[in-house]
Amino acid sequence: MAHIKIIILVTIVAVALFTGCLEEGVPTSTKLPKIPELTEFFNPNITEQTLPYSKASGSQVCLVNYKNATDPTWNELMSFLEKDDTDEQPYIEGSFVCADFAEMLHNNAEASGIKAAFVGVDFVVGEGHALNAFNTTDRGQVYVDCTGEGFHPPVSPSRISQETDSYREYHHFDYSSDKIAYVVDGKEYGSISIDKATSPEYWFYEDYNQKWDAYDRELEAYNSDIEEYNKAVEAYERDVDAYERAVGGRTHISDPEEYERLNKLYNDLKARENKLDIRVNELDARRERLDEWQEELGYYCWEPLGVVTNVDIYW
Repeated sequence: MAHIKIIILVTIVAVALFTGCLEEGVPTSTKLPKIPELTEFFNPNITEQTLPYSKASGSQVCLVNYKNATDPTWNELMSFLEKDDTDEQPYIEGSFVCADFAEMLHNNAEASGIKAAFVGVDFVVGEGHALNAFNTTDRGQVYVDCTGEGFHPPVSPSRISQETDSYREYHHFDYSSDKIAYVVDGKEYGSISIDKATSPEYWFYEDYNQKWDAYDRELEAYNSDIEEYNKAVEAYERDVDAYERAVGGRTHISDPEEYERLNKLYNDLKARENKLDIRVNELDARRERLDEWQEELGYYCWEPLGVVTNVDIYW
């Protein structure tokens, strides 16, 4: 019994002491500070994935994946790419390179609810390249390369009736760097601007490339014929001036020999004029066909990066 009494006594004293502390430490007029709400730092719907690829800064590529991201349709993907500004970033060696572009586009797409992949490509010759992939619900897997200006500028055939080289770089041309890429192991890496690409299949790229080659040949031939036509017009105008000087404003030629000579010159000039009229009509028709062709193909194209030897895809 004595043992039990001691325990009870100690308990009572402890409670009394604790109660006394509360009374002395917290006056009735003072409010307790509000406890801040806990912030959730972990989001189960978002995961990060570090890849064995380095960005310009030297840090590794980090993909941010969203659990609710889904595969888009082709049109949904095109709409996203048109609004996304990743391709507007300049490519700067040592500051922002292809891996940075691919990481940025991937994370922007996932944040927009579109499931995306990071793709690493190796070539037979030269350094590798980074781009993205999307699994569209209506046209299958689509490769997208949005590497911006400064990396691989487009080239354009000489403009119609301009005396320029067959190709020239369009550094000043207002173009979009959003491209559909065509990636097949053992074949050249090709790309087409998104406003001209209607299929992700490699045969489409090959067909598009053949059309560009045919267009370029026809354009060079047209420009050559335009040059010849312009020379013929200049020669015709010189001969017309010579004829007019010989006539001297006269409306009647009394000398039969002179009349015959001038009349022959006149008839020759009229025949040449008719031929030039026919020729310019033919050239105008060819120009219209070239304009239609260029509307289909675009004003510029992208040269291949190299032959692909390896493709790694990270979803």
